Amino acid sequence: MAMVSVNSVRTAGVLAVLLVSGCATLMPQGTGETGQTTQTRPAEPAVVAAVVPVTDTSATLPVQEYSADGKKVAYVAAPNPYLAAPSEVPPAAVAAFRTASQLMADEKYRDARKAFWAMTNDYPTLSGPWVKLGEIADLREDPERAEKAFRKALEINPENVNAYMALALHQRRKGDFAGARETYLTALGLWKDFPGAHLNLAILYDLYLNQPEQAQPHYEAYDFLTGGNDPKVGNWLIEVRRRTGIETSFIDNPPPAPEPELAPEQPAAEQPAAEEPVAAEAGTNSGPAEQG
Repeated sequence: MAMVSVNSVRTAGVLAVLLVSGCATLMPQGTGETGQTTQTRPAEPAVVAAVVPVTDTSATLPVQEYSADGKKVAYVAAPNPYLAAPSEVPPAAVAAFRTASQLMADEKYRDARKAFWAMTNDYPTLSGPWVKLGEIADLREDPERAEKAFRKALEINPENVNAYMALALHQRRKGDFAGARETYLTALGLWKDFPGAHLNLAILYDLYLNQPEQAQPHYEAYDFLTGGNDPKVGNWLIEVRRRTGIETSFIDNPPPAPEPELAPEQPAAEQPAAEEPVAAEAGTNSGPAEQG
């Protein structure tokens, strides 16, 4: 698995590209059993693609829940479906995959391709070798063969999230930004707690499609799912919020605080009755002098 980053001329956005290790465990931050994590910086795209029609992607976002008394409920991420029900892989297949992967790491692409191709014949139910064949075809600038390999991997195992990532990156490289977007969304529909897909989709929206409002929730999802442990992405999230002006969280929206209870209303105090005016007594001098 490899991570690739891209500098934007208008943002500090960086494209983290996950090149997965086929049968290996997907680990967005770190290495898989047979993979390595590296960083390179491809060139800034010369032309921003036309805006892709935006659809509601809220169903692909994790949500921080709250209890009835307003306390956060610990979020439990859904398991990676590709690993949730692992099939028995023969030890010989594991060894062959590691050997072929090492050839690829050593840039012996012809030998690596032969080794992975042999695996597709010996172990036709494994999708990982097809992912690696697609990556080699991309490296050798054979985009048609690459896409066929990625789609073959998904035909064999539609839950191989690594294959979705590889296909989306291939589509992005050849300028099919709309296709890459749909592939990322398909992967997130399968596994909404996929950090790498959220991050790559965020930067596709931000850097290539010029849609920061659509990028923000996916930057936030990545930050949430990784526990805020990637300070660079935290900074990108701050920066995109400045551009969008959206400060409300897409992930964490606590319920409003309950209003304080008012004290029971006290009955009004009884007012004393007004006194009647006292009539002047006869013989008093309260009035004009009597005429005699």
